Amino acid sequence: MHANDFVGDGDCGLTMARGAKEILSRLDNKTLDTSHPALMFQSIADAVPASMGGTSGVLLELMFRKIGSVLLASSSVIDEMALWNAFHAGVDAVSLYGGATVGSRTMLDALCPAVLAAEEENGSIEKVAEAAEKGAKGTAFMLSASAGRSNYLREESLAGTPDPGAVAVGVVLKAISKA
Repeated sequence: MHANDFVGDGDCGLTMARGAKEILSRLDNKTLDTSHPALMFQSIADAVPASMGGTSGVLLELMFRKIGSVLLASSSVIDEMALWNAFHAGVDAVSLYGGATVGSRTMLDALCPAVLAAEEENGSIEKVAEAAEKGAKGTAFMLSASAGRSNYLREESLAGTPDPGAVAVGVVLKAISKA
């Protein structure tokens, strides 16, 4: 059994896997533009709706598109700080369009601590991943949800089970930190 079997609609892991496979396929086929960071994030944003349904697919598309547009508009060299600033803007877009915030028991409970860690730890991807994982684990102790699929469930269903979207964010950032 997976967390999403208890607190979601059961497809979070499948949806994330489809998105990852689509991105890998586009990398293998050389149809994902990696010539510039802004273009790469725009290409990832294009791949997400082609493979991921549901709200998380839409929100991740918005996040990657925002990251790409911030980097494209940057007049400076795209360094580590520019990437983290774009990531922050992407997370803000998820919150704005998704209507959730930290404490809503959503992927933002992993994304927002990751943004804070990027700012506080001078961009250490390991610290960013740790903060996301800690945020995801913390959702298991939230007994109510104000957004996402968990919003429709009772306290008994939520207790002890982390939010699947937040867990997925932690897993992805951890994998990036080890790459």
